[in-house]
Amino acid sequence: MAKAYDRMEWSFLRCMLESLGFATGWVNLIMLCVTTVSYNFLINGLVVGRLSLLVVYARAQLSGSIHGCRVARGAPPISHLFFAHDSLLFFKANAQEVEAVKQCLDLYEGMSSQAVNYHKSSVCFSRNTPQDMRDVVAGVLGVPQSSNFGKYLGLPAFVGRNKRAAFSYIEDKIKQRICSWNKRLLSQAGKEILLKSVAQAMLTFSMTVFLLPESVCLSVQRTMNKYWWGSGTERGLHWKAWDRLCVPKKFGGLGFKDLRAFNLAMLGKQAWRFLTMPNSLVAKVYKARYYPKSSFIDASVGNCPSFCWRSIMAAHSILCGGVRRRIGNGKSTFIWGHPWLPDTGDPMINTPMPPQLNGALVSGLMDEDSNTWDHSILIFA
Repeated sequence: MAKAYDRMEWSFLRCMLESLGFATGWVNLIMLCVTTVSYNFLINGLVVGRLSLLVVYARAQLSGSIHGCRVARGAPPISHLFFAHDSLLFFKANAQEVEAVKQCLDLYEGMSSQAVNYHKSSVCFSRNTPQDMRDVVAGVLGVPQSSNFGKYLGLPAFVGRNKRAAFSYIEDKIKQRICSWNKRLLSQAGKEILLKSVAQAMLTFSMTVFLLPESVCLSVQRTMNKYWWGSGTERGLHWKAWDRLCVPKKFGGLGFKDLRAFNLAMLGKQAWRFLTMPNSLVAKVYKARYYPKSSFIDASVGNCPSFCWRSIMAAHSILCGGVRRRIGNGKSTFIWGHPWLPDTGDPMINTPMPPQLNGALVSGLMDEDSNTWDHSILIFA
């Protein structure tokens, strides 16, 4: 969307009102109305909600004029991804749907007085889209064609085979930030605060989604290590290795992050969401694509996986190695195949499974009346 400052700055509006001689109270009232504006629909005297592009686009999807994209059979269709002023619209590359998308954008512009910034927008196609249809879609929308989305929310939308080149911008950004600090005016404590609160924090968002190449992590760690031991433009003597500095302070280190381990921990949080929130949109999409007939615990990398899925699966063994199922009524936990034993070593049942007990649940080992373990079955087993 075209932001307010793309057309008129609010400070300019305030200066113009003051230069025209309006009272300060009146100017403040006008600026309050402008900067906090919102729109609502009144239907038969009832407020039904605010106007947004989401409402217009979702209505077109419900009517069947726009179809979302599916990543696999059984996956939910995705027609849009909205975050603040960054929006992604998905539709089939044909004349009918692109006209429907254009009508939605025009309708939203006319009703909300907002404007779509076509100068900063582009359209991307799948590989099997003919060139003539690409030209038609781009011509109707009035936007240039692009080979990919570039970056969305600061992350690359497409990651090719050269992972180091795809994530080199992170390395360059951190190096540029560290080089901008004046090392002569900082003590070791000041350097520690900057490295922990700024340099290492810049990697958090990227590490939540992608498993960064080890070469990128090592390069960033070398840069931080050089800054820590250096003095001004001079290179200092490294009295300890970086892995020793990453040891927690209570064990004699300085508490810096091991970037590789931190990356796996952040990806483990995503995997944990797949386990605990299976009804979320992202969990449904990944399940339909990579493990449609099993749970996340039994999932594998599969064929032709995306880099995001490979990254999440890098933390799969770490998460599943320590996860335990909490037994409630036992109706959702299999006796064989699910980690439900409280043993710290191996939480799985290792005895051979009889064929007639395939799919047996833990609830079969419990007394339904007292909701306790049935000792007669357990002793017999």
